[in-house]
Amino acid sequence: MAVAGGAQAQEAVDITLHEGLNGSVEVSVVPRSDFDGIFSALVFTLRWDANTGATLGKVMQDDMASASLTLEESGSVHQEGTTNYQVYAGFGMQRLVDAGRTWEAGKEYLVATIPVEGGAKVELVNDAWTGQERNNGDYYVSLGGQDLTGNILKGIVDGGNGELGLSIVPNPNRGLFNITLEVPQATDLRIELVNALGSLVYAEDLTEFSGTFRKDMDLTGTNSGVYYLKLHQENNVIVRKVLFQ
Repeated sequence: MAVAGGAQAQEAVDITLHEGLNGSVEVSVVPRSDFDGIFSALVFTLRWDANTGATLGKVMQDDMASASLTLEESGSVHQEGTTNYQVYAGFGMQRLVDAGRTWEAGKEYLVATIPVEGGAKVELVNDAWTGQERNNGDYYVSLGGQDLTGNILKGIVDGGNGELGLSIVPNPNRGLFNITLEVPQATDLRIELVNALGSLVYAEDLTEFSGTFRKDMDLTGTNSGVYYLKLHQENNVIVRKVLFQ
């Protein structure tokens, strides 16, 4: 474990975007090494098509996330042509360990949930607009005052309107739920369900599959909590959260 407050030996921190419940998006950081010091600063930008009419709600953070870093919108939504941008910025003064949290290398740590109203593809981006000095919207993270900005690991959530129609019903659930997948064209797919620790719970490969795939899932023999359904198609991975209450 890193020495509390000492970021000098730290490796970079990556960031990722996943679909949350009820149309929200979830932003998580992924440290490349253990850390228990001060999560000093975080900046990132979400982008979506203005023509969809979609809007983003206020940032929501759980107590653990907000205790280590408080995140909020940085300015109002900016429209550039047909694209909307919203920059977010957060700052922290308290050591993670003092807030009851320590980071382990390679794990995801949720920093914010952002509601999406209207159904749009939402992207976590570095692009020409975010890179302009006046916009200051490129992904940035600081630990203990040191720039340890990593990469955007997964930056697109399709808002349920992607080419592959995936549904999980009910969600949240009591351990029993159904997966339905609509595949318009033949393709190779791999379906995985992992727990919050990343351990594989279920996996199935579909070769040159098209049509409707249905699977009844039963997690009642395992622990309740957050699970992630991962759908692999070529170089694309769609991730959905499954909440077993």
